[in-house]
Amino acid sequence: MKLTEFHNFITEVADGLPENESKELIEIRDSFEELGSDKWSESIAKYADQLLLGNIGDSQKNSMLLTEAENLRSIEIKLRYVVLAIFAIILFVYYV
Repeated sequence: MKLTEFHNFITEVADGLPENESKELIEIRDSFEELGSDKWSESIAKYADQLLLGNIGDSQKNSMLLTEAENLRSIEIKLRYVVLAIFAIILFVYYV
């Protein structure tokens, strides 16, 4: 799921939640620039997990929210390792 689609999906999930939980999820959604993408996706995953544990809202949507947040985070980690590996190979070739 692309970031804009994920943003819209978060809004859809928030619409199906009680008022307090909805406001909190919207606050987390809007904190992307403050937290950065890694911490942001982690905080959404934690909140989705809390919603699932508390059986609040649509459990299927909350489960999908949790999965997508974790997938978004894992893609970034993989990209980071790929960039570091390329950098290490360049350094190795340069010094050899």
